[in-house]
Amino acid sequence: MGFLVFELGGVGGEMSRISPSEEEEEDMELERQLKFLNKPARKSFRDLDGSIYDCVDINKQPALDHPLLKNHEIQMEPPSLPREMIYETQASHSFMEPAEIGIKGAECPPGTVIIRRTRKEDLIFARKHSESYHSDTVKSNGYHLAVVRTANGSYHGASGMMDIFNPYVKPNQFSEAIIRVQHRSPETSSMNYIQAGWAVNPMLFKDNQSRLFSYWTADEYRKTGCFNIICPGFVQVSRNLTFGMVLGASGYGQPFQSAIVIQISQHPRTGDWWLKSYPGDYQVGYWPKALFTGLADHAMEIYWGGEVHGPVNDSPQMGSGHFAVEQYGRACFMANLEISKEWNGFVDADTVELTPFSTSDCYTSLFRGRIRGAPRDMMYFGGPGGDGC
Repeated sequence: MGFLVFELGGVGGEMSRISPSEEEEEDMELERQLKFLNKPARKSFRDLDGSIYDCVDINKQPALDHPLLKNHEIQMEPPSLPREMIYETQASHSFMEPAEIGIKGAECPPGTVIIRRTRKEDLIFARKHSESYHSDTVKSNGYHLAVVRTANGSYHGASGMMDIFNPYVKPNQFSEAIIRVQHRSPETSSMNYIQAGWAVNPMLFKDNQSRLFSYWTADEYRKTGCFNIICPGFVQVSRNLTFGMVLGASGYGQPFQSAIVIQISQHPRTGDWWLKSYPGDYQVGYWPKALFTGLADHAMEIYWGGEVHGPVNDSPQMGSGHFAVEQYGRACFMANLEISKEWNGFVDADTVELTPFSTSDCYTSLFRGRIRGAPRDMMYFGGPGGDGC
């Protein structure tokens, strides 16, 4: 049985007509996928929205079912990077409030990791959006970006403190704030990338709250790639925090903004890509080097900003729903933008060329650099979306 959920069914959100027998067969296949992905739980927690989080044996988690990870030895040692990068975020900026993360009191026993239980609706969503989930988006398939990106180079990590909002999103749309590490092959144009941040995605999470999320692909969505842990690949190591957990959001125009730090960094010895978040100083887990081609060595570009998807000519709000030019308290921002070019730590992102980039006039991005009395290297992004976008 194939386990890659993105190989099931239709492309780009369109589903072909199928006979009752085909529908039953497809339903049975989804049930097999769920049994395959949802491992036996030693303990479980239920969120307020009804999502279930299971404590799964760390050595029996879904990631290890990936054929490239059959003999993978789970790593518990993240990259050794300066801890002050995280803690100075809270200590030096009184107008920021660390976001509330996860489920209070939810901690899995030693030897297990916490993983959101996959639902049938999750697999259907993954099927609809697998091959249409493109990064350099075009209007024809409903994707839009508004980011600040680095010049091409060799990078081993990216970090930033991101403002959290709950933008208005219809049931058939989603809106994300992302940090992305990306490698595009000069010979084939095939792309590897990893991105993480927050998403409002009612198709995936069944509500309009901001939640921790990720997406990865090793071949520009042809046969690999999925949200969160809907397919094997990401190795979970945290007992407290996982994809799908709710993040406390900011209020529009409020003097104090809710924020989370996201860091994606490559281990200098193993080449694995680790995800870290703060508050909580969580080492969430990692994407093993074996999953990738170009990213196995380094990233070529870094993105900070927003990404949205919706039906053609009906796009959701991005960020706070306001344009970048409105700036602090109104537009969504990322701050303390940092990159890792060498194996010995992070430096401010403005040590390389940074360029605002948007795929639609409905959304904008703005790089403000270093502003006196504010966090280092700030950028803003967002827009209202709507008809015609």
